[in-house]
Amino acid sequence: MNESVNMQPAPAAESGLFTPDLWMVILTWVTFFLLLAVLYKFAWKPILGALDKREESIRRAVETADKVKEELTKINETRQQFLREAEEKARDIVSESKKAAYQISQVIQNKAKEEANILLENAQRDIKEETEKAKIVLRKESAQIAVELAGKLIEKNLDTDDNRKLIHRLTAKT
Repeated sequence: MNESVNMQPAPAAESGLFTPDLWMVILTWVTFFLLLAVLYKFAWKPILGALDKREESIRRAVETADKVKEELTKINETRQQFLREAEEKARDIVSESKKAAYQISQVIQNKAKEEANILLENAQRDIKEETEKAKIVLRKESAQIAVELAGKLIEKNLDTDDNRKLIHRLTAKT
């Protein structure tokens, strides 16, 4: 075998690599466009359809999220309004309770004053009655003492100086 093989490429083959054949270029372009048409029909349409569906579902989800956010905002506003109303009602109830307690205390104080006045009037009346009774008793006793003194004076029938001394002595004993 001959080991000295010529390793140089043929000049025709070398020129074929760098200079394209027109038939090959046309076939490449036709294949490219056929592949593009097949991909458009079978791949791009389903991919674009799936993307359109995904886009639509995302759009609906965003719209739903916006609606939910609006509803939550409305619910929060309603809750805040209820809280404000409840606080206002609580303040009103406390205020009314204070007013009612004050009025009740005034009524109780007025009743206590009336009862104290009634007791005072009763006590004053009782004191007047007892004073009148004491005056009557004193008058009776004074009259009785006077009668006794007069009787004793008449019995003794003394002169005026003796009468005075006797009255003085008798009044000093009682």
